[in-house]
Amino acid sequence: MAKSRILVVEDEAIVAMGIKQKLEELDYEVVDIVFTGEDAVQTAVQEEPDLILMDIVLKGSMDGIEAASKIRNQLDIPVIYLTAYSDEEVLERARITEPYGYIIKPFKKSELNANLEMALYKHAEDQKKSENVKKQILADFYDFLMNMPTSADQSDVEIRDTLLKLFASRLEADMRPRFEKELGDTVEEKGINDIEGIYNAYLDWVAQLFTEFGIQTKIDAKGKVHYFKFLNCPWLEDAKKKPVFCLNCQAMIQQSFDWTGMEGKVEKRGTIADGRDNCIFKFNVPFMEKEK
Repeated sequence: MAKSRILVVEDEAIVAMGIKQKLEELDYEVVDIVFTGEDAVQTAVQEEPDLILMDIVLKGSMDGIEAASKIRNQLDIPVIYLTAYSDEEVLERARITEPYGYIIKPFKKSELNANLEMALYKHAEDQKKSENVKKQILADFYDFLMNMPTSADQSDVEIRDTLLKLFASRLEADMRPRFEKELGDTVEEKGINDIEGIYNAYLDWVAQLFTEFGIQTKIDAKGKVHYFKFLNCPWLEDAKKKPVFCLNCQAMIQQSFDWTGMEGKVEKRGTIADGRDNCIFKFNVPFMEKEK
């Protein structure tokens, strides 16, 4: 059985080496030790470890909580926080990123092992549930396509517009309550009171939504324009056979942006099913800083 691969994020070199030694004694593989939040994000994307041990307090501009949030928006990797603090405000920020555990420093090898085993087991179970959800979504989607009301004399453009309207109607009932609750909770918990902060929280929400479907995402910001990219597609072969398949994701993004009530628009710029490297959606929001 292959060893579980662990990324250690700890800015105290001596402490980091001690953690590495404990992990190797427990028969885990340490893929790397990094000291900053920025390096944690970059290494997680490059190495895709099975789990990340993340110190909350790190030197530099990005702490462990922010690094974990960025990783969570791109990858499905469980994070266990390491902390010497039990400050309620800090823990509340950490809870929003949905970690798989906390370990208070200093800790024993047995405590580390118990947390790792539990986190890896829970993550495996979560992946099974996510896979079942994806299968159900796929089955439901095919059923919907087979029964969609379209006319034989409609053009391709008219059919696409009809589908988008139908998807939007379904999402209004199925997803909007979740959207309003989760985004509202985030805004309240983080004390966000400006339009740019709410917009960024919305982008994080959309990224996390697609992560649940097994889709890795990336956001490239260029002033008032943001490019929201899908780095993979779990249903690529199905989408190639039925191009309208991609309309489901398009409807989810456009409809959820409409729910925010923000000024701006979302445009689809291309899909993996069309032969592009990424599915790309362009957000043009005038309230963000203008492009230079």
